[in-house]
Amino acid sequence: MNRKIFSEIIVETILSIPFQENGYLVYRVGSQDCLLIDPGFEPEKIIEHIENKELHPIAILVTHGHADHIAGIDAIKAIWKNCKIYIGEEEKDKLIDAKQNLSASFGFAVTVTPADVLLRHGDQLNLAGISIEVRHVPGHSKGHVVYFLPTDSEPILFTGDVIFKQTIGRSDFPDSNPAIQIEAIRSQILSLPDETVIFAGHGLSTTVGAERQTNPYL
Repeated sequence: MNRKIFSEIIVETILSIPFQENGYLVYRVGSQDCLLIDPGFEPEKIIEHIENKELHPIAILVTHGHADHIAGIDAIKAIWKNCKIYIGEEEKDKLIDAKQNLSASFGFAVTVTPADVLLRHGDQLNLAGISIEVRHVPGHSKGHVVYFLPTDSEPILFTGDVIFKQTIGRSDFPDSNPAIQIEAIRSQILSLPDETVIFAGHGLSTTVGAERQTNPYL
């Protein structure tokens, strides 16, 4: 587990080993309310961490509906029943369809609770005292969204699988679109301040400025 403290926001990364997927726990300093982003396999790690810190999850923010980013949802909902699920409106069916979320192709079926809130590009959220802007960044999947937190110091961006450190996400899935992926990244991610810290669905964190300068795909 890695932990980074911004001005008033703490971001903790909890790694799910089967797919090396990053789930994130986000909360304000001094608050018990927290957000979860893309809870994947091994949800017991997330649950143990939440309980040890005596936190209270109020929302699960999903960047996209692939199985490794949603598999832990029901285990969390079983404990914190009022924790709402947020996902882009074009991704909602992946939560309940093992073929669409790609788990069926791996030989096991993952389905979870349907979403409570469907998101669109430009939606503004305020959850657990944290301001969040939703941006639609298709390409890896058709309804993929990212979550931008315009903090007082370094802005924060949770990008799921559209961009990683010095690479980008796959675009060979049934609802991928490689033709628009790069343009979506450029318009919705590279348009953010260089100091914006990127927390991706896999791998190490980076910044918008670093990817603008060193990412060979951009």
